[in-house]
Amino acid sequence: MDILLIEDHDFQRQVLATQLAHLIDPNQDQIYCAANGIDALAAVTRYQPQLLFCDLNMPQMDGISFLGHLAEQQFTGAIIITSALNAEVLISVNKMCQNYGLNLLGILSKPTHIEQLQQLLTVATNHLQLCDTTMPLPQVLTEQDIIDAFNANYLTPYYQPIVNLKTGEWVASEALIRFIHPAYGIVPASCFIQHLTQIGKDSHLALLIINHIIDHQAIFEGRRVAVNISAKTLVERSFINNVLALHYQYPHLHHWVYFELTESDLFESAGKALEAAARLGMHGFSLSIDDFGTGYSSLKQLDILPFKSLKLDISFVQAMPTNYTAKVIIETCLLLAHRLNLTSIAEGVEDITLWLKLQKMDCELAQGYFISPPLPFSQIPIWHAQWQQRNQQLLNNSSLEDIAAKRQPL
Repeated sequence: MDILLIEDHDFQRQVLATQLAHLIDPNQDQIYCAANGIDALAAVTRYQPQLLFCDLNMPQMDGISFLGHLAEQQFTGAIIITSALNAEVLISVNKMCQNYGLNLLGILSKPTHIEQLQQLLTVATNHLQLCDTTMPLPQVLTEQDIIDAFNANYLTPYYQPIVNLKTGEWVASEALIRFIHPAYGIVPASCFIQHLTQIGKDSHLALLIINHIIDHQAIFEGRRVAVNISAKTLVERSFINNVLALHYQYPHLHHWVYFELTESDLFESAGKALEAAARLGMHGFSLSIDDFGTGYSSLKQLDILPFKSLKLDISFVQAMPTNYTAKVIIETCLLLAHRLNLTSIAEGVEDITLWLKLQKMDCELAQGYFISPPLPFSQIPIWHAQWQQRNQQLLNNSSLEDIAAKRQPL
């Protein structure tokens, strides 16, 4: 694999290059460097890299403009952004890459941590292996393409583990759908999610994920998996009927699955939403509110539906180290969760700094690339064994810090 590292800061470029050198195979992989977007465009033409590590704030041509030029050139390689910019900018760049059809695999926070770098490098390697046998994606996927994907089982759930922030124990996962086409490879979510909604396949997708969880329950060992649903899906009586039919067949299903409802979704009828929630609750299923705080309807939804958990939006979580307002918003959401006896879940935990901050703020659960990227079910046992070792180190380091703090003179 040929890797292009784009970073204007000499020291940071050298640190990242050194970290990468420890993780790659020198007989098969090659690292190239560029100090700005202009040099990087020339390097892309010259070396045809399969993986880019791209800084955003650079002289002459910044990383955002560079990515725009890559899109015009229809670059098909994988991209990892390395940046210390605020979460609002990073979210905008993420959306830009999705709309351009660029293969953005993740964001590597600065200063870089070798564990997170290794996880993203593994994702990039898997992506490259898949792309070796794929053809270019058509510019527009048709409704029939989506229907064919359902019929041919090209839509595959990946799972991102959720862990307890105090103990590190793996307690749950979130299911995230991936469209893996045998000819086109991994299809970006921006190319098919909207189609799914337009052709009314939201509830079909949720049922597909639930059946996948049932089929692979041994992997999760009874831990719950969050299934994302829209407000429209929740109030669809046929969807609730299908879930309860599966529950009749698998009486422990309510211990295996819970539902995450996107906070920005609005209910056309509060009565229908309450009917659906009551029917699910009667059989032990629980609801979680996703992306909490990103829409004006948050508090109203909390008042209407019997949520059991609250997921803190990624944009606020990742902005905390540099944005006081975001930190106060997270503190307020956590206070609300505690007062309402809701389990708090932070998403987007990308590094040890966020992990420690959320621990001190008494957030209960966390997910993010610091813990694990979304994984195919077959890789979860491998991740769990590795995570248990890493978590033991985290616990040991935390104990040492506590001892040192207690020894400080008053």
